Amino acid sequence: MEALAAQARTLLERWGVAPTHASFVESIAKAIPILSILLTLIVTLNGISSGNVPKSPELSQVRTDVFNKINNVRGTANEVQLDLELNEAAQTLAQKNADSNSSENTPEREDNLEILQQYLPYSDANAETIVNRFLDSPEHAGRLLEKRNETIGVGVAYNGNRVWVVVEFTVAPADSVESTE
Repeated sequence: MEALAAQARTLLERWGVAPTHASFVESIAKAIPILSILLTLIVTLNGISSGNVPKSPELSQVRTDVFNKINNVRGTANEVQLDLELNEAAQTLAQKNADSNSSENTPEREDNLEILQQYLPYSDANAETIVNRFLDSPEHAGRLLEKRNETIGVGVAYNGNRVWVVVEFTVAPADSVESTE
């Protein structure tokens, strides 16, 4: 750190800033992160006190990020494809959960469908947290990483300070044979 400060001091002196000014600049540079945090806090508190609640995260981006994170965790050889019908069904179920403010039991579906659900605080609505929470449950992790999963749909909806996530997979029948052509 001292070497970096010495280099900065040398550059400042070369640009005509006196050493006393260089110390001032270093002090300001050290204060910028703290000032940034304070400014963010002030803006947030001002927005809340004026009745402007923070906007929801871009849920379409969260859906995309969850899909990409799942494929990243599964690895290139085990990727699943996005299915628009599954995506719509997952979104409908996530929205239903958000509207009712509860996670419904997994609806009765065909034998080749796996559904994972969770809800979490609004502040944790990011792919890393969502996928890691699934992976922290051995049952969910097994379903998430199941090699027979072929396609996926992801739904994300929010209500108040909670986010509901639904992931649906189609599962190839156990007796299916892959083509070697």
